[in-house]
Amino acid sequence: MKLKITLSLFVVMLVATVISFAGGKADFSGTWKLEKDKSFSNPAGLEQTLVITQKSDQITLDTDLKTTRGGAQKLTEVYSLDGKDTDFAPPQPPNAKGKRKASWLPNGQGIMIEDVVSVEGNVISQTTRKWTLSADGKTLTVDYFIDVQQGAYEAKRVFTKVM
Repeated sequence: MKLKITLSLFVVMLVATVISFAGGKADFSGTWKLEKDKSFSNPAGLEQTLVITQKSDQITLDTDLKTTRGGAQKLTEVYSLDGKDTDFAPPQPPNAKGKRKASWLPNGQGIMIEDVVSVEGNVISQTTRKWTLSADGKTLTVDYFIDVQQGAYEAKRVFTKVM
């Protein structure tokens, strides 16, 4: 009898420990500033600030960015993290159409965003972005994998939470 009680208590404690470490899904909400020295393969003179609003499985991203070549831009994107394809309007080139799929990574501590952009039915670019948060929630890393007609490349942008 004592063995059953001891074993039962052990199982309950083990389950409670696993649940406490599992945690919930990452919360990307906040204002984030680009750390240029930790990032690579980005446009010349890139400066970027993100304001992220997250409500359950929907993320709204407001971006202020500036490059030497492209000047200043403000962009707003919305990601539904349900894994379903959605249409979106790419900012470039004119008359382009986009399909986007966004979903949680298996551990819930990051997301994957896949964009396919086409013009007149011809795919001109495919971009996959992987967002992950540091354990303390103060660093957001966005890994880019980009395939365009001229070739494929990777880029990384590392952001620090400022608010």
